[in-house]
Amino acid sequence: MKKKTTFYWVFAALLLAISVILKVYLGIPVSFLGNLAKDINLSPAIIMLCGITMGPLMGGLVGGLTDIVATLIRPMGAYVPWFTLTNILIGVIPALFYRKKDVKEYKFGKCLLVSVVEQTVCSALLNNILLISLYGFPIEVAFFRAIGSYISAALYAAILYLLLNRTKSIFDKIK
Repeated sequence: MKKKTTFYWVFAALLLAISVILKVYLGIPVSFLGNLAKDINLSPAIIMLCGITMGPLMGGLVGGLTDIVATLIRPMGAYVPWFTLTNILIGVIPALFYRKKDVKEYKFGKCLLVSVVEQTVCSALLNNILLISLYGFPIEVAFFRAIGSYISAALYAAILYLLLNRTKSIFDKIK
């Protein structure tokens, strides 16, 4: 295993801080049928960026810590560790798609595929199953959330594509 440099850990902490700020302070809650249906924020894009550039372990760590720190700063009900698990998967799943270390150029199609798979597994399936089973969310709200997940996937793919290609030289130092 390659020794991790100070730059590696500082960059991971920077991505964690950006992700927490995006989740806590810049998130937009959306209600549907009287329930909080979706919290629109860009933190999953930063967590996916961390997973792609730094590997599945660091992506999962940043994803889990983002959820825990955001819950400590702005609790929205009881802490449920299962939602932290889905945040961990947000960092792990994209890293599995980008196992090859020397990527010449990041393609938008692959970024979109990564975002759609991640949103399908984490948001459309796992989070909706948890919300229905734990809180009794109506199926209509879950359906609305699933549609919103795919809209978010396109946005996350665009952000990933831009960040990965514009800052490739920085990410090459990490690998």
